[in-house]
Amino acid sequence: MKVKTSPECPKCGHRMKRFPPGRKDEYHVHCAECDYDFGRFDYFQAQFRHAIEELEEQLQRRDTADDDRG
Repeated sequence: MKVKTSPECPKCGHRMKRFPPGRKDEYHVHCAECDYDFGRFDYFQAQFRHAIEELEEQLQRRDTADDDRG
């Protein structure tokens, strides 16, 4: 499976990743263009979880600020 995501590949700048089928926590995510190894899937997933939590927190603060004004 290929998915277009960030971060960009540090080697070639490509954003498409290859998620090969495999057992949970036993396979690596690779760049679809140059085969750069981003590391284990669980580590890669944790990076995105952190980014999503930060974004949700920012959106919550913005919604709270909008409610206070309205």
